[in-house]
Amino acid sequence: MVNVKILDGGFSAQLSTHVGAKIDGDPLWTARFLATNPDAVYATHLDFLRAGADIIETNTYQASVSGLTKYLSITEDESIKLLHEAVNLAKRAINDYTNEIAGNNDVENKEPLIAGSCGPYGASLHNGSEYNGAYGKTVPCKVMMEWHKSRIDAFIDAGIELLALETIPCYQEAEALVELLKQYPNVKAWLSFSCKRNSQNIVDGSRFQEVATHCYKMALPGQIIAIGVNCIAPRDVTPLLKNINKGGENEFIPLIAYPNNGEIYSIEGWVKDENCTSFESFIPEWLDLGIRYIGGCCRIYADNIKSIRKEVNSYKKKKEAMD
Repeated sequence: MVNVKILDGGFSAQLSTHVGAKIDGDPLWTARFLATNPDAVYATHLDFLRAGADIIETNTYQASVSGLTKYLSITEDESIKLLHEAVNLAKRAINDYTNEIAGNNDVENKEPLIAGSCGPYGASLHNGSEYNGAYGKTVPCKVMMEWHKSRIDAFIDAGIELLALETIPCYQEAEALVELLKQYPNVKAWLSFSCKRNSQNIVDGSRFQEVATHCYKMALPGQIIAIGVNCIAPRDVTPLLKNINKGGENEFIPLIAYPNNGEIYSIEGWVKDENCTSFESFIPEWLDLGIRYIGGCCRIYADNIKSIRKEVNSYKKKKEAMD
Protein backbone atom coordinates (compact mmCIF):
# COMPACT_ATOMS: atom_id res chain seq x y z
CA MET A 1 0.00 0.00 0.00
CA VAL A 2 1.21 3.50 -0.84
CA ASN A 3 2.40 5.29 2.31
CA VAL A 4 1.53 8.98 2.07
CA LYS A 5 2.13 11.57 4.77
CA ILE A 6 -0.18 14.58 4.99
CA LEU A 7 1.46 17.91 5.77
CA ASP A 8 -0.14 21.00 7.24
CA GLY A 9 -1.19 24.04 5.20
CA GLY A 10 -0.34 27.72 4.97
CA PHE A 11 0.49 28.88 8.49
CA SER A 12 -0.27 32.52 7.71
CA ALA A 13 -3.69 31.67 6.29
CA GLN A 14 -4.79 29.58 9.26
CA LEU A 15 -3.19 31.93 11.79
CA SER A 16 -5.31 34.75 10.35
CA THR A 17 -8.42 32.98 11.65
CA HIS A 18 -7.13 33.49 15.20
CA VAL A 19 -5.71 37.01 15.12
CA GLY A 20 -6.97 40.38 14.04
CA ALA A 21 -3.50 41.83 13.56
CA LYS A 22 -1.86 42.35 10.17
CA ILE A 23 0.34 39.42 9.16
CA ASP A 24 1.64 40.06 5.63
CA GLY A 25 4.30 42.72 5.14
CA ASP A 26 6.01 42.23 8.49
CA PRO A 27 9.76 41.48 8.17
CA LEU A 28 9.26 38.51 10.52
CA TRP A 29 5.93 37.54 8.94
CA THR A 30 4.13 34.99 11.15
CA ALA A 31 7.21 34.51 13.37
CA ARG A 32 6.46 37.78 15.19
CA PHE A 33 3.51 36.02 16.80
CA LEU A 34 5.93 33.71 18.60
CA ALA A 35 6.64 36.75 20.76
CA THR A 36 3.31 38.61 20.63
CA ASN A 37 0.67 35.87 20.57
CA PRO A 38 2.06 32.36 21.18
CA ASP A 39 -1.41 31.07 22.05
CA ALA A 40 -2.52 31.80 18.48
CA VAL A 41 0.51 29.90 17.15
CA TYR A 42 -0.38 26.93 19.34
CA ALA A 43 -4.04 27.08 18.21
CA THR A 44 -2.97 27.11 14.55
CA HIS A 45 -0.88 23.96 15.03
CA LEU A 46 -3.83 22.32 16.74
CA ASP A 47 -6.13 23.24 13.84
CA PHE A 48 -3.91 21.38 11.39
CA LEU A 49 -3.57 18.36 13.65
CA ARG A 50 -7.34 18.14 14.04
CA ALA A 51 -7.62 18.40 10.24
CA GLY A 52 -5.50 15.26 9.88
CA ALA A 53 -1.92 16.46 9.36
CA ASP A 54 0.76 13.82 9.97
CA ILE A 55 3.48 16.47 10.02
CA ILE A 56 3.24 20.05 11.26
CA GLU A 57 5.91 22.68 10.66
CA THR A 58 7.26 25.10 13.23
CA ASN A 59 6.23 28.72 12.75
CA THR A 60 9.75 29.73 11.74
CA TYR A 61 9.78 30.13 7.96
CA GLN A 62 10.98 33.73 8.23
CA ALA A 63 12.57 33.43 11.65
CA SER A 64 16.34 33.43 12.05
CA VAL A 65 18.63 34.27 14.95
CA SER A 66 19.78 37.47 13.25
CA GLY A 67 16.29 38.43 12.08
CA LEU A 68 14.63 37.94 15.46
CA THR A 69 17.44 39.88 17.13
CA LYS A 70 17.06 42.79 14.73
CA TYR A 71 13.30 43.09 14.40
CA LEU A 72 12.32 42.27 17.97
CA SER A 73 15.23 44.22 19.52
CA ILE A 74 16.28 41.24 21.62
CA THR A 75 19.61 39.53 22.29
CA GLU A 76 20.99 36.61 20.34
CA ASP A 77 20.37 34.30 23.30
CA GLU A 78 16.77 35.50 23.50
CA SER A 79 16.35 34.84 19.77
CA ILE A 80 17.59 31.28 20.20
CA LYS A 81 15.17 30.79 23.10
CA LEU A 82 12.33 32.02 20.88
CA LEU A 83 13.24 29.40 18.27
CA HIS A 84 13.16 26.83 21.07
CA GLU A 85 9.72 28.16 22.00
CA ALA A 86 8.55 27.66 18.41
CA VAL A 87 9.40 23.98 18.76
CA ASN A 88 7.82 23.79 22.21
CA LEU A 89 4.54 25.26 20.96
CA ALA A 90 4.36 22.59 18.27
CA LYS A 91 5.22 19.92 20.84
CA ARG A 92 2.51 21.18 23.18
CA ALA A 93 -0.05 21.08 20.39
CA ILE A 94 0.89 17.48 19.58
CA ASN A 95 0.81 16.46 23.23
CA ASP A 96 -2.65 17.98 23.75
CA TYR A 97 -3.90 16.51 20.47
CA THR A 98 -2.72 12.99 21.27
CA ASN A 99 -4.45 13.22 24.65
CA GLU A 100 -7.56 14.47 22.89
CA ILE A 101 -7.71 11.52 20.47
CA ALA A 102 -6.76 8.81 22.97
CA GLY A 103 -8.92 5.76 22.37
CA ASN A 104 -10.32 7.02 19.07
CA ASN A 105 -9.48 4.33 16.53
CA ASP A 106 -10.90 6.35 13.64
CA VAL A 107 -8.11 8.91 13.81
CA GLU A 108 -5.34 8.32 11.25
CA ASN A 109 -2.66 10.76 12.43
CA LYS A 110 -2.06 9.22 15.84
CA GLU A 111 1.68 9.93 15.96
CA PRO A 112 2.23 13.31 14.28
CA LEU A 113 5.72 14.67 13.73
CA ILE A 114 7.27 18.13 13.78
CA ALA A 115 9.43 19.56 10.99
CA GLY A 116 11.55 22.62 11.64
CA SER A 117 10.62 25.14 8.95
CA CYS A 118 13.70 26.64 7.28
CA GLY A 119 12.84 29.27 4.70
CA PRO A 120 15.47 30.61 2.27
CA TYR A 121 18.26 33.05 3.06
CA GLY A 122 16.71 35.49 0.60
CA ALA A 123 13.64 35.94 2.79
CA SER A 124 15.87 37.67 5.35
CA LEU A 125 17.06 40.28 2.86
CA HIS A 126 13.62 41.88 2.35
CA ASN A 127 14.42 42.90 -1.20
CA GLY A 128 12.33 40.35 -3.08
CA SER A 129 15.34 38.19 -3.91
CA GLU A 130 13.69 35.07 -2.52
CA TYR A 131 11.44 35.32 -5.58
CA ASN A 132 14.30 35.20 -8.10
CA GLY A 133 17.23 33.64 -6.24
CA ALA A 134 19.62 36.28 -7.58
CA TYR A 135 21.59 36.34 -4.33
CA GLY A 136 22.90 32.85 -5.09
CA LYS A 137 25.40 34.43 -7.49
CA THR A 138 26.72 37.01 -5.02
CA VAL A 139 26.40 35.60 -1.50
CA PRO A 140 29.12 33.05 -0.63
CA CYS A 141 27.84 29.57 0.22
CA LYS A 142 29.68 29.79 3.54
CA VAL A 143 27.60 32.83 4.51
CA MET A 144 24.34 31.06 3.67
CA MET A 145 25.44 27.96 5.54
CA GLU A 146 26.28 29.91 8.70
CA TRP A 147 22.96 31.76 8.54
CA HIS A 148 21.03 28.50 8.30
CA LYS A 149 23.25 26.73 10.85
CA SER A 150 22.32 28.98 13.78
CA ARG A 151 18.64 28.20 13.30
CA ILE A 152 19.19 24.49 12.71
CA ASP A 153 21.35 24.29 15.86
CA ALA A 154 18.51 25.87 17.84
CA PHE A 155 16.03 23.34 16.42
CA ILE A 156 18.24 20.37 17.25
CA ASP A 157 18.84 21.67 20.78
CA ALA A 158 15.04 21.76 21.15
CA GLY A 159 14.68 18.15 19.99
CA ILE A 160 13.92 18.48 16.28
CA GLU A 161 15.03 15.59 14.05
CA LEU A 162 13.27 16.58 10.81
CA LEU A 163 13.80 19.78 8.82
CA ALA A 164 11.71 21.39 6.09
CA LEU A 165 14.22 23.10 3.79
CA GLU A 166 11.65 24.93 1.75
CA THR A 167 10.97 27.44 -1.02
CA ILE A 168 14.64 27.37 -2.05
CA PRO A 169 15.05 29.64 -5.10
CA CYS A 170 18.62 28.99 -6.28
CA TYR A 171 20.83 25.96 -6.80
CA GLN A 172 23.72 27.45 -4.80
CA GLU A 173 21.62 27.59 -1.63
CA ALA A 174 20.23 24.11 -2.22
CA GLU A 175 23.73 22.66 -2.52
CA ALA A 176 24.89 24.63 0.53
CA LEU A 177 22.01 23.22 2.59
CA VAL A 178 22.70 19.64 1.58
CA GLU A 179 26.36 20.11 2.44
CA LEU A 180 25.40 21.64 5.79
CA LEU A 181 23.09 18.71 6.54
CA LYS A 182 26.05 16.36 6.45
CA GLN A 183 27.16 17.93 9.74
CA TYR A 184 24.00 16.45 11.29
CA PRO A 185 23.96 12.81 10.13
CA ASN A 186 21.10 11.86 12.46
CA VAL A 187 18.82 14.62 11.19
CA LYS A 188 16.55 14.10 8.19
CA ALA A 189 15.07 16.72 5.88
CA TRP A 190 13.01 17.34 2.83
CA LEU A 191 14.14 19.81 0.19
CA SER A 192 11.56 21.78 -1.77
CA PHE A 193 12.12 24.45 -4.38
CA SER A 194 10.50 27.68 -5.49
CA CYS A 195 9.81 27.34 -9.22
CA LYS A 196 8.67 29.55 -12.06
CA ARG A 197 5.08 29.39 -13.26
CA ASN A 198 4.56 27.35 -16.44
CA SER A 199 8.22 26.34 -16.51
CA GLN A 200 10.69 23.52 -15.93
CA ASN A 201 12.96 25.82 -13.94
CA ILE A 202 13.44 26.96 -10.38
CA VAL A 203 13.16 30.72 -10.08
CA ASP A 204 16.88 31.39 -10.62
CA GLY A 205 16.55 29.82 -14.07
CA SER A 206 18.22 26.48 -13.27
CA ARG A 207 16.55 23.29 -14.46
CA PHE A 208 14.52 21.96 -11.57
CA GLN A 209 14.92 18.26 -12.29
CA GLU A 210 18.70 18.47 -12.66
CA VAL A 211 19.19 20.46 -9.46
CA ALA A 212 16.71 18.42 -7.42
CA THR A 213 18.08 15.01 -8.38
CA HIS A 214 21.68 16.22 -8.00
CA CYS A 215 20.97 17.45 -4.45
CA TYR A 216 19.19 14.21 -3.57
CA LYS A 217 22.16 12.15 -4.70
CA MET A 218 24.83 14.33 -3.06
CA ALA A 219 23.18 13.95 0.38
CA LEU A 220 24.08 11.24 2.87
CA PRO A 221 22.12 8.05 2.09
CA GLY A 222 18.56 8.38 3.39
CA GLN A 223 19.06 11.85 4.83
CA ILE A 224 16.83 13.60 2.28
CA ILE A 225 13.43 11.94 2.71
CA ALA A 226 11.90 13.72 -0.30
CA ILE A 227 12.52 16.41 -2.88
CA GLY A 228 9.94 18.56 -4.60
CA VAL A 229 8.18 21.88 -4.77
CA ASN A 230 6.09 24.20 -2.67
CA CYS A 231 4.22 27.48 -3.02
CA ILE A 232 3.42 27.14 -6.71
CA ALA A 233 0.07 26.74 -8.47
CA PRO A 234 -1.26 23.17 -8.30
CA ARG A 235 -1.31 22.90 -12.10
CA ASP A 236 2.47 23.49 -12.23
CA VAL A 237 3.37 20.54 -10.00
CA THR A 238 3.04 17.68 -12.49
CA PRO A 239 5.14 19.24 -15.30
CA LEU A 240 8.00 19.73 -12.83
CA LEU A 241 7.92 16.31 -11.18
CA LYS A 242 6.65 13.99 -13.90
CA ASN A 243 10.02 12.79 -15.24
CA ILE A 244 11.94 12.23 -12.00
CA ASN A 245 10.71 8.66 -11.47
CA LYS A 246 9.86 7.98 -15.11
CA GLY A 247 10.95 4.65 -16.55
CA GLY A 248 11.92 3.02 -13.29
CA GLU A 249 15.55 2.44 -14.33
CA ASN A 250 16.97 4.56 -11.52
CA GLU A 251 16.43 4.63 -7.77
CA PHE A 252 12.91 5.67 -6.78
CA ILE A 253 13.01 9.20 -5.35
CA PRO A 254 10.21 10.10 -2.90
CA LEU A 255 8.61 13.38 -3.91
CA ILE A 256 6.95 16.15 -1.95
CA ALA A 257 4.48 18.82 -3.05
CA TYR A 258 2.66 21.45 -1.06
CA PRO A 259 1.37 24.06 -3.49
CA ASN A 260 -0.59 27.20 -2.78
CA ASN A 261 -4.22 27.44 -3.87
CA GLY A 262 -3.33 28.82 -7.30
CA GLU A 263 -3.90 32.49 -6.60
CA ILE A 264 -1.28 34.98 -7.75
CA TYR A 265 0.43 37.25 -5.22
CA SER A 266 0.86 40.91 -6.09
CA ILE A 267 1.38 44.19 -4.27
CA GLU A 268 -2.39 44.49 -3.92
CA GLY A 269 -2.55 41.03 -2.31
CA TRP A 270 -3.74 37.64 -3.59
CA VAL A 271 -5.50 37.68 -6.94
CA LYS A 272 -7.67 34.77 -8.06
CA ASP A 273 -6.58 32.92 -11.20
CA GLU A 274 -9.76 32.21 -13.14
CA ASN A 275 -8.04 29.32 -14.94
CA CYS A 276 -7.04 27.58 -11.72
CA THR A 277 -8.34 24.02 -11.28
CA SER A 278 -9.17 22.75 -7.80
CA PHE A 279 -6.24 21.51 -5.74
CA GLU A 280 -7.81 18.15 -4.93
CA SER A 281 -8.38 17.19 -8.57
CA PHE A 282 -4.61 16.87 -9.11
CA ILE A 283 -3.91 14.54 -6.19
CA PRO A 284 -4.33 11.17 -7.98
CA GLU A 285 -1.84 12.07 -10.71
CA TRP A 286 0.60 13.42 -8.13
CA LEU A 287 0.50 10.19 -6.17
CA ASP A 288 1.08 8.25 -9.40
CA LEU A 289 4.25 10.30 -9.92
CA GLY A 290 5.69 9.23 -6.58
CA ILE A 291 4.60 12.09 -4.33
CA ARG A 292 4.66 10.68 -0.80
CA TYR A 293 4.34 13.92 1.17
CA ILE A 294 1.50 16.24 0.31
CA GLY A 295 0.08 19.35 1.90
CA GLY A 296 -0.48 23.02 1.23
CA CYS A 297 1.28 26.35 1.31
CA CYS A 298 -0.11 29.89 1.06
CA ARG A 299 -3.90 30.24 1.27
CA ILE A 300 -4.40 26.58 2.19
CA TYR A 301 -6.44 26.31 5.37
CA ALA A 302 -7.12 23.47 7.82
CA ASP A 303 -10.35 22.64 6.00
CA ASN A 304 -8.31 22.15 2.83
CA ILE A 305 -6.08 19.67 4.66
CA LYS A 306 -9.19 17.66 5.54
CA SER A 307 -10.06 17.55 1.83
CA ILE A 308 -6.54 16.50 0.89
CA ARG A 309 -6.61 13.58 3.34
CA LYS A 310 -10.02 12.53 2.05
CA GLU A 311 -8.75 12.52 -1.55
CA VAL A 312 -5.60 10.59 -0.61
CA ASN A 313 -7.70 7.97 1.19
CA SER A 314 -9.98 7.67 -1.83
CA TYR A 315 -6.93 7.08 -4.04
CA LYS A 316 -5.63 4.38 -1.71
CA LYS A 317 -8.96 2.55 -1.69
CA LYS A 318 -9.11 2.54 -5.48
CA LYS A 319 -5.55 1.19 -5.67
CA GLU A 320 -6.32 -1.53 -3.15
CA ALA A 321 -9.42 -2.54 -5.10
CA MET A 322 -7.33 -2.86 -8.27
CA ASP A 323 -4.64 -5.02 -6.65
